Amino acid sequence: MHRPKVEPKNIESEFAPSEMFFSVTDLKGIILSGNDVFIRVSKYSKDELIGKPHNIIRHPDMPRIVFKLLWDYIQAGNPIVAYVKNLAKDGSYYWVLATVIPVKDEQGNNIKYLSIRIKPTSEFFDLIPKVYQELLEVEKQGGMEASYKRLIEILSELGYKDYDSFMKDILTKEIETKKEVLKVEDIPADMSFEDAFSERVSIIFKYARNIDELYKSIYQKITHFEKLGKLLNEKSDRIFSLTDDIRLISLNSSVESFKLGSQGASFSVLSAEMRKNSEVGNKIIEEMKKNTRVIMEDINRIVLLINISKLEVVALTKFLQSILWTKENRTEDENRELEQNMEDLVYLLKSFSYDTYSYSEKMGSHLSDISEYLKKLKILIKRLEFLYLNGMVESAHQTETSFSIIFTEVNKLVESTKDILNGISVPLFEVIDENRNLKYELEDVNYNIEKIVDLIESLSQVL
Repeated sequence: MHRPKVEPKNIESEFAPSEMFFSVTDLKGIILSGNDVFIRVSKYSKDELIGKPHNIIRHPDMPRIVFKLLWDYIQAGNPIVAYVKNLAKDGSYYWVLATVIPVKDEQGNNIKYLSIRIKPTSEFFDLIPKVYQELLEVEKQGGMEASYKRLIEILSELGYKDYDSFMKDILTKEIETKKEVLKVEDIPADMSFEDAFSERVSIIFKYARNIDELYKSIYQKITHFEKLGKLLNEKSDRIFSLTDDIRLISLNSSVESFKLGSQGASFSVLSAEMRKNSEVGNKIIEEMKKNTRVIMEDINRIVLLINISKLEVVALTKFLQSILWTKENRTEDENRELEQNMEDLVYLLKSFSYDTYSYSEKMGSHLSDISEYLKKLKILIKRLEFLYLNGMVESAHQTETSFSIIFTEVNKLVESTKDILNGISVPLFEVIDENRNLKYELEDVNYNIEKIVDLIESLSQVL
């Protein structure tokens, strides 16, 4: 049976920045669960939503490419973040920033999808209605392929190489703009904790606050990692440029030594050694840049996982508040639904904490590689310094040549390279230390999650 067509109206179905939508669907997008905010703002009753496709709220202003992207991500087992305009039952609209996360079984297979949605309030959102309108027009003319191509072009114009880096930034910014209102809930001051249920809930709140504080500390470390990544990118290009200049100078030196015939033999040897060292340096820099790209990808992934985890912790405490306020009036089915939703959130918290730890381990390995590359570059620089000194000695015997100028120029390039390497070393070693501490904090996160798991399992016994 087809549902009646809803005519869109230019009226907003409002909700507060402190509120959070929550829903769960099966693998085909059929709604299994939804919280009170979802029900209220969509203007549907719970009975009208449960068992229906999630596209019951799809707005015609949404380009299809956004939903294709969403399904591509989650079916591949990856979370996605996207701006979505929804259509309420009465034709009004509401915008959300949707974070959709696959829930998996022990074998890693998707079993359902969990969606957390918040109100968009950042400057990123200001761009979206116009972008989506353009994508709709492109879709009408050229279909989904043209729409995807235009989306990537728009992201590139905004300075993003792909959608992953864009969604990391929009979630970060949206959480940042709502940090004073969208946070781990406090336990109501007038709430009594005399019964076993309320007492256990209050303890879960304590562990949830611990996790939230740990994520704040972890996030600060990650921002340092991002700064290091940008520094490595910038300085690697500069070092490559300097070592390449040394290579070109060594070629000029070879030409000059050839003109001198047998008298230029020593300069020829020095020139060849300079060229060899600079070429080795260029290869090391290329490897360093590859490692830096991987580190930046790992950092982006960690930032995304941490921000989604922060949303999950907030959602968990909102569920707990709801339980405290309504525990006397809920049915058995509603109790089971709330418990399942909390279990899903805690499962995802645990899973993301494990993934973050794995990325941190991998990043630590790449940081160690970069440390080794710096050591090798410093050895090459010492060799170039030695060649410069030898070159200056030889130049003193050939006063009619330009070799003293050539080797003086080499020395300037060597000194510049030394300064850059020294400027990288300190922040690199600081980040290596911070990465170790980050792993300790992630272990603390896991400890608090395990405590929450045990308490949630025990809640059903005292409901």
